[in-house]
Amino acid sequence: MSNNGSTGRELYSERMFPTSFDVLRYEVIPEKARIQIFQHFNNLIDELPSKNEPYVYRDAIFNNAMKDILLRRGVLDYVELLPSGVYSNVNYLNGDNNLSKINALLSRVEKDFFLLLIFADEKDYLLILDLIEILSYCVADLYLKSSSEKIDQAINNVFRKNGIGYELVKNQIIHKGNEVVHKEIIRPSLNFLSDSGYSGANEEMLQAFSEFRNNNFKGAIHNASKAFESTMKIIIEKNNWELINPNPRQPVPSLNKATAHVLIATIANHSQVESFHSNALRNLRDTLQTLANLRNSHTGHGQGSVVTETYIRHCEFALHTAAANILYLIKTFD
Repeated sequence: MSNNGSTGRELYSERMFPTSFDVLRYEVIPEKARIQIFQHFNNLIDELPSKNEPYVYRDAIFNNAMKDILLRRGVLDYVELLPSGVYSNVNYLNGDNNLSKINALLSRVEKDFFLLLIFADEKDYLLILDLIEILSYCVADLYLKSSSEKIDQAINNVFRKNGIGYELVKNQIIHKGNEVVHKEIIRPSLNFLSDSGYSGANEEMLQAFSEFRNNNFKGAIHNASKAFESTMKIIIEKNNWELINPNPRQPVPSLNKATAHVLIATIANHSQVESFHSNALRNLRDTLQTLANLRNSHTGHGQGSVVTETYIRHCEFALHTAAANILYLIKTFD
């Protein structure tokens, strides 16, 4: 299904009044967007090539998604995740005598997932994003590998047209932050890291964005630093370079135990990397460590809005800088 509806074309109202958001929304996922996302998933399940054609695993997909979210949230019934005020609406729609389109078109488990997605408090954005991410994983798991790109494309179109500041990349929700930085640095770096040879670094970078989304800024900076180091280790191993310890008084460590200090020195010594970028890599190492120390120094203290906002900016800087350097390293040495 095209991103521009079933016809593959923009409508007159969309051409004349294109959706434009100067400030992306992060903490509110409107009902309209959630309905569109569910519709896209419903269509994709029918259209995507499964691993065992011609079978379609609709109930298996939604069963797995519901089991996952209930387990992660520690509840037995999805109704427990909804605001108390909407329980009667959900109960009515679940009634046996209801002849609504929901009952007519969806199986019980599909309907349950739909109701949870739609009736969830629009400000409970973490629950809604978790539902989208879990469903994308469950769909991609039963379909061919190429399906992930189509899922990402469809969901991201909804995010973009509704001014929602997230993007689905390889079945994981990513906080977009600055649009230009995201488009030119974050997305390309994640695409490069999705190569099987960089699976460890990819997992760490995705975890960094996951920690950022959940306000664990210390964890986000830590994982961004790990992804940066893992990328250097992979590049050194691919090029079969011998490790260089810039401190001659210390023994040369194994690759697994090598510090960023040793890794940067090794890359600089074995390559024609410009001296200014060798310095930049060292500065990045120091910056990530400084930001982590800054976060550590406030652990256990009260956090007002100003302090929290400072952490967000520091964390965004760490993520963007790490991603930019990872992108440079892979494009230069791979």
